[in-house]
Amino acid sequence: MVGASLFRRLLGDGIDTLPQAVRQVHDASDDIIMVGSADVWVNPNPLAGLLCRMMRLPAAGHGVSVRIAFLKREEGECWQRTFGSRSYASRLDAEAGVLVEHMGPAVSRFQLSTSQGSLHLDLIGFRLLGLRLPRALRPTCHAVEGEQDGAFTFDIPVSLPWLGPVIRYAGRLAPLRKASS
Repeated sequence: MVGASLFRRLLGDGIDTLPQAVRQVHDASDDIIMVGSADVWVNPNPLAGLLCRMMRLPAAGHGVSVRIAFLKREEGECWQRTFGSRSYASRLDAEAGVLVEHMGPAVSRFQLSTSQGSLHLDLIGFRLLGLRLPRALRPTCHAVEGEQDGAFTFDIPVSLPWLGPVIRYAGRLAPLRKASS
């Protein structure tokens, strides 16, 4: 069992304004596995497809099966995601009041906020292979998590200033069961 959740440490009492489905994922001390489906759009530009494959991001499709394990650790969280046949994982922690996600050669920094019953994750910094990318080159992402009809919902659009929209995946999840530690 871990202390205060990573998201509670970053949002403080603001996490209490979020719907139960979102708090169940981000304010629990226990691991949880969520399953559901997503619609995934990938830019048809071959470079966008290559970038998504390199990062093992979801392939385009409607009603793609999704399984995400949110594994809680004292220092942060590990997320293990499977979208259809593609799996990828990331490690999340906090630094200087922002959420830091380590995924392969990329490190993303997100500012968290809550508004109108939704959790917002806005990309404010990005490193690739240890190099900080300037705003003109780095991806943009304004992800939103919420609840609809009791289900956890997510909408994650990623764009590059020099390529435009790269990928957008949105869907619904429900708990499968508690993961064993």
